[in-house]
Amino acid sequence: MEEEAKMDCNRTEELLADRALGFLSRELTDALENHLAGCERCRVEAERYRSVMDALQETAAENMLVDLSQRVMDAAGSLSKRKSAPLRLILPALAAAAVLLAMVITPMFTSDNSLMMTRQEVLEAYSEDLEFLGISAEGIKSTQEFSYESYGVPPALAEYLVQ
Repeated sequence: MEEEAKMDCNRTEELLADRALGFLSRELTDALENHLAGCERCRVEAERYRSVMDALQETAAENMLVDLSQRVMDAAGSLSKRKSAPLRLILPALAAAAVLLAMVITPMFTSDNSLMMTRQEVLEAYSEDLEFLGISAEGIKSTQEFSYESYGVPPALAEYLVQ
């Protein structure tokens, strides 16, 4: 019985780090909480993990703020040292390029599908292609019966295309 409790405590110790980092599933978290409710030793260990994680998070947050403010100050200092003349030339060119790009791309997203061909336009395009190839519609009908199925087109689609 004591060996089984030790196994539970060992497993709990393995899971405490995962819980502190937020890696545990809901089921494992529930099982861990159930064990902690009945085991004083594991509760003490869980509290140690919690205090360490809190301290790490506070330290990390402080370091990130100091690092960020230092980077901003460094960037501001280096920006003022650079000559601003090339920047004055580049920014309008970039703005013009962005406007041109927006003018080209916008119709793609605001179109009312006017790029879709009607059935009549598709038939006319096929007719023009056949004429270009030197094939007349009468020549196709007179030589042999055309079948979409012979080209691997499914019967349902072939029926739609014939209509």
